[in-house]
Amino acid sequence: MFNLFLAEQVFASGAYDKGTATGKGRFELSITINPLGIVPYGQNYAVLSYGINNKIDLVTYYSSHRNGTESQYLGAFYQFYDSKKLDLATAFGIRNKNQGKFDIFAPQLLYNYHFSNDYSIGGSVVSVIENKSYKNKGTAVDITLYKKINSLINHNNIIKDAYIGFGVFKNSNRELKKDKLYLHYSIDFIF
Repeated sequence: MFNLFLAEQVFASGAYDKGTATGKGRFELSITINPLGIVPYGQNYAVLSYGINNKIDLVTYYSSHRNGTESQYLGAFYQFYDSKKLDLATAFGIRNKNQGKFDIFAPQLLYNYHFSNDYSIGGSVVSVIENKSYKNKGTAVDITLYKKINSLINHNNIIKDAYIGFGVFKNSNRELKKDKLYLHYSIDFIF
């Protein structure tokens, strides 16, 4: 699944964080763009997921914040529940920031509730831990409404699915107010 994401993942929340696996041999690319740094808390980022099988994905991302912070993430995703209406998953990952600091993202609970073929609500609850002190930096929560974009699906079998998502997230980072909800968006492609 390629997913163009909605979220402030550098701050530990991301719309790519939903409970549905990419699928064996598929890629998901998620991109969020903050043109000219218009959104003060915004960032530009890209998330890439690869389905090792129908339940396990490898996930990586790169993000660049308006304030100059850059970060990279590497993690593993496991979908442990799959039904017609609800998908649930967990993940473990490490985020490296340009200040030489690492964060551990664990535990993570990811979900995706399917209303129909064209709509779902997905998101995550993620604990962020500083790796040197093992101090819990807080919990990030996001919820996103996804809409399938049928007009972007390529009929030559390259693009399998495409979605746009709009949602809100609560950040775990000290740079943003922890109790405030922030808006995010994404465009998701599955190849």
